Amino acid sequence: LATLRIVQLPDPDENDDATSHNREGDGAILGAEMCRQLATFRPHVVGFRLMAGYLPALVRAVAAVRRRSDAEIVVGGPTATSHPAEVLQAVGCDYVFAGEAEETFARFLELARRPFSRDLAPEIPGLAYRYGGRVYHNTLPRDGYGRSSLDVPAANDRSAVVGDDAPNLSRACLRNVLRPIASRETVQRNRLDFGLLVGFRRPFDSLFFTGGRGCPGKCAFCANLHGREVRAKTAEQLLDEIAAADRAVQEGRLRLERHRLFEFCPGSSRQHDQVAWAAIYDEDFFLARRRAVRFFELWAESDLATRYRVSVQTNPCSLLDARGRVDSTLRRIIAELHPMIQLGAESFHPDMLARWQKRHTASQLETVLDALETCGCDYTIFHLATDFESTADEVLDALYLLVRAARRYRNMRIASNPFTLPLYDSATRRRLEFRNDWDPARVRSFNDYEREHPEWMDPLAAGLAEATSADLHWALYPPHRNNALAEACTAACAYLLDVAAAGGRLGRKAKALLPQAEWLVDRASELRFGGIAFG
Repeated sequence: LATLRIVQLPDPDENDDATSHNREGDGAILGAEMCRQLATFRPHVVGFRLMAGYLPALVRAVAAVRRRSDAEIVVGGPTATSHPAEVLQAVGCDYVFAGEAEETFARFLELARRPFSRDLAPEIPGLAYRYGGRVYHNTLPRDGYGRSSLDVPAANDRSAVVGDDAPNLSRACLRNVLRPIASRETVQRNRLDFGLLVGFRRPFDSLFFTGGRGCPGKCAFCANLHGREVRAKTAEQLLDEIAAADRAVQEGRLRLERHRLFEFCPGSSRQHDQVAWAAIYDEDFFLARRRAVRFFELWAESDLATRYRVSVQTNPCSLLDARGRVDSTLRRIIAELHPMIQLGAESFHPDMLARWQKRHTASQLETVLDALETCGCDYTIFHLATDFESTADEVLDALYLLVRAARRYRNMRIASNPFTLPLYDSATRRRLEFRNDWDPARVRSFNDYEREHPEWMDPLAAGLAEATSADLHWALYPPHRNNALAEACTAACAYLLDVAAAGGRLGRKAKALLPQAEWLVDRASELRFGGIAFG
């Protein structure tokens, strides 16, 4: 349908580029390569991906493209999916694609070849656009005869909308008209052609691959952007994609950072080798268990395993068998190949797990970690310190449970985040909007849903999360993990001491929590000086 180029733009957060201060105007915003492509390639369409935190940079980039090109400008991505009409107005682009846009964007390009194609925009599901001076967002598409063109749900679909006058449509179908999702066949055909990359001067931290999309989970803080239908690529296709990327690396078309990624895998023969990451992104890699097993069988036979360490994300439950034990085949694979397993653990606090509607319990998480400890390699857990309902004593309890887990699990890396984001239409956001103390005036822009908001929380809980976050950041790195946890506990105690000294109602609450915090510091000190070594 089109000839493509993928161009790297300057990172708006980077200040260490010695030439950045010498560039002016559009060159500073778009970069020299993008300006060159606009002048020589002369694209008909320029597309951007919008994620949290990048709206100001995107507004500048769109304005710069307008000054240099007559191309139609389109935007997609997580923020565009959640707020298509608002993004269209804020950014000044021509079209916004909500949801997974492979199929809808292909339809857009097909219609663009027809006369008066702008009049055909209503035919594209999930598209936001301007027409007659107004902004529209396509939702319920029609087939021209007044009937919905959505799929009729299966007879056993218990999520179907019911009622005398209700159409025979499932909730999943209704979600998909707001956020189109690509078919299983399209997801499996989707792969990046590395020959399209232009102007990528900095080495990549990792190779990135889409292993599949969709998750059946109902985590309260998740906006479920890819729907609940799991669509996984085949093991053979994944290996073929990694091999294609590796060829680009070997030919010098793609540069990668290499490190001793097996350094904390004493059972690995590659402990001292310089290798690169091959990160496979699914919501949960082991949901498609047979695919996962087949992939690692192929990986073990490939010479790619000598140059890369695979990284995958999963929920603890996806590693368990019907008896509630870690699947023996998966356990053997992890012990032999040492992939980096990244667990969506979130917390060791049972109340928090229940409130977040996680698929796993604290007991199931510990079962999985007990098994991973025997595999002779490091692994990572994602940890969330608070949500908008957290109390100060709960934050201290959760921190203690994290310290206790660190004493038990020596090979565990901790990727900790202090705050929950009130993402878009997640259950977390809905609870905030309907809580008695929720003030809608606090939300002045859709951008407010992708920022941390400690001011919406119990002040002591928010203060504890902020006080410990800098130290917990270092818990991701094995040599620093134990000391980072101990320092975080000390920081929590110091924060409460300062608040208690200030007096007032908050000071009295902080003073009442001090014995708990001091006890926590003692437990963490045992971790620091307990002689616990990785491996």
